[in-house]
Amino acid sequence: MKRKIKGLIVSLLAFAIIFTAAGPSMANGVTINMPTTIYESVERTNIASGTTYEKIMRFTTAGWWNINVLRINLLDPYVEVKGLYNSDSVTNRTKVSTLVEKNDAVAGINGDFFYFNRFTGPVGSLIEDGDLVVVPRDSIHEKLPGFFIDTLNQANVMDLFRWEISVTNNDTGNTVKVNAVNNIYGDFNAVTMLNRHWGEKSPGNTYVADLVEVFVNKDGIVTNVRTGDRPLKIPENGYVLVGNGERGQQLLDFSIGDRVGLNISSNPDIEKIKFAIGGGNIILDNGDYVTLDPNSAGDPRGNHPRTGIGISEDKTEIILVTIDGRDTSFKGVSQPMFGAIMKELGAHNAINLDGGGSTTMVVKPLGESKATVVNKPSDGAERSVINGVGVFSNAPKGSLSSIKVTTDDTNMFVGTSRNLTVKGYDEYFNPVELDESKLQFTVEGVEGEFVENKFKALSNGNAKITAKYDNIEASLDLKVLDNVKDISTNISSFNIDINSERSLPTFYGVNEDGYKAKIYPEDIEFSTVKDIGYVENNKFYSGSKPVAGALTAKFGTGLRNILVYVGDEGKLLQGFETLDNINFAVYPKEVTGELSITNDAKEGKTSLVLKYDFSNGENSRAAYAKFAFEDKAGLPIERLPKKLGLWVKGDNMGSWLRGTLRDAKGESHKIDFARHVDWEGWKYITVELPANMTYPVALEEIYIVETDVQKRHAGEIVIDGLTALYAPEIGNIVLPTPSTLKDSKNVKAKVETNGFSFGVVAEPKNLNELVKYDALSRVISRVNEHETAVLLNSVSKEFNNGITSPTKINASGGYNKVKKGDMTFLYVNTEKGGIRSTDSNQWNLLKEDLNNDENKNIVLFFSSPIFNPGGFTDQLEADLLHKYLVEAWEKGKNIFVVYGGNANSLELRDGIRYIGLKTTSLTKAEEIYDVSIVEFVVNGSNITYQINPIFEKPSVKVSP
Repeated sequence: MKRKIKGLIVSLLAFAIIFTAAGPSMANGVTINMPTTIYESVERTNIASGTTYEKIMRFTTAGWWNINVLRINLLDPYVEVKGLYNSDSVTNRTKVSTLVEKNDAVAGINGDFFYFNRFTGPVGSLIEDGDLVVVPRDSIHEKLPGFFIDTLNQANVMDLFRWEISVTNNDTGNTVKVNAVNNIYGDFNAVTMLNRHWGEKSPGNTYVADLVEVFVNKDGIVTNVRTGDRPLKIPENGYVLVGNGERGQQLLDFSIGDRVGLNISSNPDIEKIKFAIGGGNIILDNGDYVTLDPNSAGDPRGNHPRTGIGISEDKTEIILVTIDGRDTSFKGVSQPMFGAIMKELGAHNAINLDGGGSTTMVVKPLGESKATVVNKPSDGAERSVINGVGVFSNAPKGSLSSIKVTTDDTNMFVGTSRNLTVKGYDEYFNPVELDESKLQFTVEGVEGEFVENKFKALSNGNAKITAKYDNIEASLDLKVLDNVKDISTNISSFNIDINSERSLPTFYGVNEDGYKAKIYPEDIEFSTVKDIGYVENNKFYSGSKPVAGALTAKFGTGLRNILVYVGDEGKLLQGFETLDNINFAVYPKEVTGELSITNDAKEGKTSLVLKYDFSNGENSRAAYAKFAFEDKAGLPIERLPKKLGLWVKGDNMGSWLRGTLRDAKGESHKIDFARHVDWEGWKYITVELPANMTYPVALEEIYIVETDVQKRHAGEIVIDGLTALYAPEIGNIVLPTPSTLKDSKNVKAKVETNGFSFGVVAEPKNLNELVKYDALSRVISRVNEHETAVLLNSVSKEFNNGITSPTKINASGGYNKVKKGDMTFLYVNTEKGGIRSTDSNQWNLLKEDLNNDENKNIVLFFSSPIFNPGGFTDQLEADLLHKYLVEAWEKGKNIFVVYGGNANSLELRDGIRYIGLKTTSLTKAEEIYDVSIVEFVVNGSNITYQINPIFEKPSVKVSP
């Protein structure tokens, strides 16, 4: 027996499900209670021949499921599934994205569970084309399930791998059992076989003083036998046997020159395994759910992020799946629920892999070389893992089969441009280079023009862009918005050095309905206030002198000013002309050195020499120049500088130059002048100051530190011209008046014949107690002026009884609907941080009311804000609500939202008016001026509103 040791490319299915019946899912007598689905969207993308990526966003009564799926068709000859692991050593943990890129895979997921002790390693096996990459210790591997692909290219899940491995000394006849391959649990009290998958060298005496090692070359000949010696290179295509104690003594039977036979017996047969990896529980067995031991790997009953492998019933499709969790939106699932989801996705057998913070799926977008993490790791970033499962494509390069056209924002304004990117692919989804001169573009639905790969819209409406290359076409839908009323960007100011350049920020236009779209800098008219610089080719170029001014961006009636600070103005903090108020210190005490003054100055007459000797002392060693001022520690720094500047004459010894600041709260902040002093001669260094400091601050010390215990050297640096660098003063400048988005419905109006008005108020708790008179009666009187009174959130019995309007609506308690003429009033309770978390049944009622054609004019009341601050704890749910409201508005309905919160506010977003009304209790008398009423006037389909204070704040008159 041989033994070895070694279509269209994208489819989008997005649909709303109005409470798909969940019901229990039962198999093999095991019942899984699936939550009800509220909404689901599915995106499918072919990323390589035989490989499809699906992103499923499902909102259920249990929360969001972010399900990422890779489907691999094993009947496709150009796709292969293999292991991912660190090629330097299987004990080294690596990010899945790094493994995918280094191994030139097209996608991958994290793999097996792993352990931590003296070493790190997978809990289960890892086999690659019959090559034993890892075999776990024999005392535990029989307990571990696994996944494998056989030489017939069929995928299988097994409840355990069985191994029997031994080596026979053919010269003595003695046989030694091998307990593990490339898998050491820390004590070495087992015979372990290590090959180059373990690393370049054997452990030697690094961890165990008397470790026995037997080196066997590729021909099966013992080349070395040693005890407690230094690490040695593992033979190429050979191995080393290691053991300690009694097991180590067994290895001493071998001598240099002995012939060694390797014996491997396995079930399944290793000769028939193309790829195998260990895992956790089997969660789906021939279509049946599995009763799981609650104490087994991965906390089966808990809701956590999950990773798994599923196999179709005919064993021709592998389904790699991740589900996110431990997030404000994504709650995770139990392993039994994971099994039910796997079955729903088409799996007949499935195994759970390592989950939690390890759960990761990485995909290379079609035609891209950079791997992208497509799920949301619960640690906030990708975790390094021990191994993974990779998807590989070996498809040949074919001829052009399809093209795809994209842009960076599918909303745009009349008079603005969109860059169009067209990519080509062959029948195997390999990228094909296009001759851009052969591209042709046309547009339907709006007027527009093309310049090369750029489209400029000349009229508003829904546009369809078609790209044609030879006889192959692809299209892209754009929404062209009408006139820009306002411009926004993500910054209000920036600093820049003189004679420098920086990219411009991203600008967005806003129309009168609150729709936003990106506007390219080349479409914007720029001007400057003061001689700060100019804009060219989408970049800002600063002038040659320190100055503060503004950059003005204008498009249509939208205008935005950005304050610009060019260069800096320095104030000398310390010229080092004397040693007064500068003291020397070291850490630890074994470090020596001194401070002195030298005439070798960069500024002024002298500078400071910081001499140090790091030859002695353990761990980190440092030498300090400590500052004092008027008997207080630290050198005071006035105002808020941008940076500190310092001249440093380096010694090229590579140590770390740092400083310590102490702020007004007494908190210490470290700053880095240079991570490595790796130069000789004078060099000017600037360091930005931490943003979280409370001013005024003081610089307590500048010090040189060495953290590398192996580096023991002496040297000296010279410093001079310590300067605080401030942004130029803005002074009194006149700026163009910035634009403001004004809502055309936020106006005062009169009630016409057959019209009516309604007022929305909240009972201002504690009002009378704070102001010491009956102010509450004015609130009641104001709302009673309206035909309809809406009381937002709970009110007292006395307040409720005071309302005498003909129609009274209590917007509190559970979901509530009131009709008045063509108006529909809906109350949704969100007091527990969202709709679902308060009562998920509200979603069904809300969607039905929004879809009902009879409800043409809708005002929704929420007990709390939808968006931050204070909004839904689940931001995805807030976005979903907004999506449904916009869809209703775009069907011609009037939609208004009034919610309770900490302040009165107004936001117009994509046609939806979000009106905030202060509903929190008052804490001081001055807050009486925050007590407001939202007053609506309804004249047929013409609905207007205003947020009006009930108590006018008195104006202050100044005597002449």
